[in-house]
Amino acid sequence: MTIDASDEHRSALREKLARTLELVGFPHAISRIYAALTMAVSEGLSTGELMEELNISKASVSNAMQFLVGTELVERYRVPGSREAHYRMLKGKWGEILGKKFMATSHIASVVREAKTGTDSPLALERLNEMEDVYSFFEEEFKAVMSRWEERMGR
Repeated sequence: MTIDASDEHRSALREKLARTLELVGFPHAISRIYAALTMAVSEGLSTGELMEELNISKASVSNAMQFLVGTELVERYRVPGSREAHYRMLKGKWGEILGKKFMATSHIASVVREAKTGTDSPLALERLNEMEDVYSFFEEEFKAVMSRWEERMGR
């Protein structure tokens, strides 16, 4: 199979997207597979296509798909006449993912407030007050952002 310049460019962009996903916390193999599904020119990719395109093992695909399917970012589907599993991205999931991350901020702020009741140390209280200030600020900001997002999505 020959690779033309557009394939090389798409591959470079796929890897750049994968590196970016890693920066926000996705594991390496999952990032690469998710990026490949994102950049796929067709509806989805088969296990074999992922193995070939990314030069990875079947076990790597299987392990990554357990996570991606389990978090409902990707779904498995069948193609008539094919014995292989195929995978495609599910739409409308990124807002939910960010919403869950934002909820973690609220939880941290709550725990910090509780932790403040458990110390009399001025140094510990200073650190906890700083954490509370930061997390409380973002907690309120994220609520507003998610409200606007829900409005934008017509929910």
